[in-house]
Amino acid sequence: MPRFGDRSWDLAVAGHAGNRYASEFLIDFASLADPVRCETAREFLFWRLNTRPVHGPLPSISTVAAEWWSLRRFLRFLDTEHDGLRLAMVTQPVLDSYLLHCRNEDMLPDSLRHRLQVIRRLHLATEAMPTDRLEINPWNGRPLSRIIGSPPVGKQENRTPRIPPQVIAPLVQAALFYVQTAATDIINARAELRELESSMGETRGLSLALLESYLGGLAAEGRGVPVLDGTGRQPHLAGTPAYSYIMRKSGAGRAVADGCYGDHINRALERLGPEPGGMDTPIAPHPHTGRTWRERFSPPAVPHEERLLRAACYILIAYLSGMRDSEVKELRNGCHFTERSADGVVVRHKVRSQLVKGGRGVSETWVVIDPVARAIDVLEQLPHQDLLFCRPVPGRPYSTISANRMNGNLNEFLAHCANVGFPVPDIDMERWKLTTRQFRRTVAWHIAHQPYGTVAGMIQYKHLSVAMFEGYAGTSPSGFRAEVAAEEALARLADVVERYEDFKAGIHSSAPGGRRTDSEFARVQQELQDFPGRVVDERRLHAMLKTSAHTLHVGTLNDCYYQPETALCRTVVGADQPMLNNCRPDRCGNSTITTRHRQGWEDARSDTKRALAFVGLSDLQRTALREHLSDITKVIEGIDCARD
Repeated sequence: MPRFGDRSWDLAVAGHAGNRYASEFLIDFASLADPVRCETAREFLFWRLNTRPVHGPLPSISTVAAEWWSLRRFLRFLDTEHDGLRLAMVTQPVLDSYLLHCRNEDMLPDSLRHRLQVIRRLHLATEAMPTDRLEINPWNGRPLSRIIGSPPVGKQENRTPRIPPQVIAPLVQAALFYVQTAATDIINARAELRELESSMGETRGLSLALLESYLGGLAAEGRGVPVLDGTGRQPHLAGTPAYSYIMRKSGAGRAVADGCYGDHINRALERLGPEPGGMDTPIAPHPHTGRTWRERFSPPAVPHEERLLRAACYILIAYLSGMRDSEVKELRNGCHFTERSADGVVVRHKVRSQLVKGGRGVSETWVVIDPVARAIDVLEQLPHQDLLFCRPVPGRPYSTISANRMNGNLNEFLAHCANVGFPVPDIDMERWKLTTRQFRRTVAWHIAHQPYGTVAGMIQYKHLSVAMFEGYAGTSPSGFRAEVAAEEALARLADVVERYEDFKAGIHSSAPGGRRTDSEFARVQQELQDFPGRVVDERRLHAMLKTSAHTLHVGTLNDCYYQPETALCRTVVGADQPMLNNCRPDRCGNSTITTRHRQGWEDARSDTKRALAFVGLSDLQRTALREHLSDITKVIEGIDCARD
C-alpha cells in the first residue's frame, strides 16, 4: 500500500477491476511541479479515501483515481490561466471562467458534471486541507444540474443510444456465426501456427532440397504457392509470394528467400498459380452458401481473425447476459458451469464474475443462455491469461482490452459483418458507431418494449428476460431488473400519451373501462387547456398522465388500466397485477378497446369461423363457438361505432 508522503500512489493494489490498465490507478504527484499543489492534492485525496459521505458508502478506488485527473486539470488551469492562484484566493468569477473553459472543450454533460464535482468536494474538504483550501462555496451551493443545464442525476432518461433493430439483428447473427462456425477454424489455425513456431528450433542452415520437396507436395495436392492474402500488417503486398512463410513451412531455413531460393519459389508460382494464405488448416463451409467462409489462413491473418472472434464473443456475452462491460471483462478461466433444476429436467448455464460497480469486487453469479456459454468456451481456447479478455503480449504480464480498444474492435467487427454474409445497413446515411455500454441498454429496452420479438437465431427477448431475471441479474446489485423496469415505465408512459392523443382526435374506447379512461383524459385536457391552437407544457402533461401509466398493461385485444376492486380476472382482493389468462376484455371495467386493437379481434373472428368449419363438432361445441363469434362481432361493431 502507498504511504501518504510517497511521490506517487499506486491505488491498483486496492482496486478490483483486473481488466483496467494499471496506469489508470497511478497518482503521480510529481506531475504537479508546485510542492504546495502536491501537498494539497495529497490532503484532498486522503480525505476522499477515508471520509464516508453523509449518504452512501466510501467512494470506490476507481472514483478517487478519476477525481485525481479532474483535480489535476483544475489546478493546472489555475497555474496557467490565473498565475498559480491558490485555492484560498479563488473567487466565483474564477470558477465561472473554469466552467467556460470546460464548455469550450465541447464536453458531454456527464463529463462536465464529473469535472466540476471535484470543485464542490474541495469545498467540503476544507477542514482536512490545512495547506491550501477552497474557502468559497462554489456557485453558492446551487445544484450542478442547474449550472450545467441538464436534468439532475437519477431524474433523466438513460441517454446511452440504443442499437437499432436493423443493426443489432445482423450483428448478432454474424457473432453467432463466428462463435458457432468460424471459431473452430480460427482455433485450429492458431494451433497450426504454434506448431510451426515450435518447429523452427529444429531448423539449421538452408536446404534447397526441403524447399523443392515442399513445392512438389503442393503440386501433388493440386494447391498453389502461398501468397500474402492482404490480411494483417502489409495489405498492400497482397498477391506477393509469402517467401518467409514458405521457407519456414518447408524447413528450408529461417531467412527470407533470396537468390536461388526466391527463383525456385517464383518459378513454382508461375507453374502452380497462387493460393492466398497458404496454411494447411481446412476452412468450414458457410451455412448459407455452402462455400468456404474465407480463404486459407496466413500467419498474419490468425491474430486478425482472433481479434474479430473476441469481439464476436463480447457481443454475445454483453448483449445476451445483460452484464456490464467491466463485469464481462472480469470473466476468468472456469467461470462457466451448469446446474440442473430441482426436478433434474432443466439444465441452466451460469457464469461467475466480479460485480465491480462501486469498486466492491464482489463475486456474483449470472444465469445465461447457451450462446453465451458457447462464447465463453471459445474464449477459453484462445490465447489468454487468467482473465479471458487479457491476451498474452511478449514482454508484458498481460494486455487488457480497454473500453476504447474494445469499442474499436466492435466497430471493426461491424464493418466486417458484410464479408461473412451479414451486412449491416447504415443509419441515416452513416455507419452505426458501437460502444460497450449500448448492449445492456438495448437488451433492456427490447425486453421492456418488444418482449416477444426475436433478435437472431430464434432467440426471443422473453426467453432472455426469464434467464436474466432467474438468477443474479434480477435480484442483486447488478440492477438489470431495475433498468428493465425503468424502460417499461417509459414504454407505458409513451403508450398513455399516445392514447391521450387518440382521445383528443376523437378515438374512444368501446369497452366498459373506456368511459373511466375518457373521463380521466378529459380532466387532464381541461386542466391543461389542451385545445387546438394552444401549446401545453409537455413535462406537465407527462407528469399528469404518469399515474395512469403506473396501472397500464398493454395487450393485443385490449389495454388494461388495472384497478383490483373492479377487475373481473382477480379472485384475490388487493392483488396488484392482472391475471391475463383470465381476462374478459369485452366486459371488465378496467378494459379499454380502441381501433388499435381491431386487428386482434378480426384475427379472433377468423379463427372462430375456421373452428366452426371443422367437421365432427358436437352441438354443444358449435353453440359455444357461435356465441363466442357473436361476442367478437359486437366488440368489432363497438370499435367502429366509437371511431365514427
